[in-house]
Amino acid sequence: MTKNGVKICDGIRELTNKPYEIISGKVKQGSIDTSNLTISVETSEGSDPIEGVTLNVCTGISNGLVLIPKEGSDIVIGTVDGPGEWSLIRASELTKAIIKIGSVTYEMDCDQVKIENGSVVFEIGSSSFKMNTAGEGLYQLLNDLITAITLLTVGTSSGPSSVPVNVATFNSLLTRLGNLLSA
Repeated sequence: MTKNGVKICDGIRELTNKPYEIISGKVKQGSIDTSNLTISVETSEGSDPIEGVTLNVCTGISNGLVLIPKEGSDIVIGTVDGPGEWSLIRASELTKAIIKIGSVTYEMDCDQVKIENGSVVFEIGSSSFKMNTAGEGLYQLLNDLITAITLLTVGTSSGPSSVPVNVATFNSLLTRLGNLLSA
């Protein structure tokens, strides 16, 4: 047997000597706790529900992937650090996914995608998107710019000019802006 074969066999033997378990079941109605990132599971074998099943695949740290299953969906859970430390492995239906790495958070559900990096936020909805920093939003910036253009006057030798002759075009742009961006 090769060295890798021996390592694989030793690894399998080591796993069989540990008290790891894998159980199937359903997410218990009303048990999704998004604050603590846990659920309760009604097991397929009919035993008492398993409480406090973690949804963060990298338990114990702030970075990682969190999958939030739909209530009542079929799931598979497994022990992570021995008996009693259950974690979600698989779900038939998800309602939300969150990935956090450092200061960047990516959240996705059936209606939108949201990416945050510190104070910068980018949200994509089904009909528009939103981009903001701590002190400024793209919608308001463009709205202010177009409004300023509609009020533009230029000094001439005979006094200030009137507003642009194509002010209706700029007003149309203000309306269209709301179709693309949200405030």
